[in-house]
Amino acid sequence: MSSERIKILVKHPFPPLLVRFYIGAIFVYASLHKINFPAEFSDNIASYLIVPYWLVNPTAVFLPWIELISGVCLIAGIRVRASVSIICGLLALFTIAVIIVLIRKTPIDCGCFNNVGDPVSWLTAGRDIIWLAMGLYVYKYDSLIHLDRLFMVKPEDLNP
Repeated sequence: MSSERIKILVKHPFPPLLVRFYIGAIFVYASLHKINFPAEFSDNIASYLIVPYWLVNPTAVFLPWIELISGVCLIAGIRVRASVSIICGLLALFTIAVIIVLIRKTPIDCGCFNNVGDPVSWLTAGRDIIWLAMGLYVYKYDSLIHLDRLFMVKPEDLNP
């Protein structure tokens, strides 16, 4: 495949839409268990030994809701750039946290989707980096099905 065809494929509006749905679905799915079991998620956050103890519980309560709202907005096409920016920021933080745990050689579970069973590894960090790259791709190239563009009132529409 020539480089010109790859550029056309990358810039086509359909692949970024699929990636947007994928990333949004991942974050919605990841948030659901954490929302239902905040105490378990709190223990998982504490095991990373990064967040100050007084912020562990508020983080365990608010972080899954940020993931859920950002993921839903990303899927629905509402404020896509803002949503994907939040998700990329979270992925960057998650990647840094995982790398710190790996450098410290602390044997803990990831807590990414379920609170038990998925040990932190370099594959976890790699996966997060790939998702971060996908989020940046959505930020740069996504242009289809933005509901906020269809239903939001623009300031210039208010002037008679």
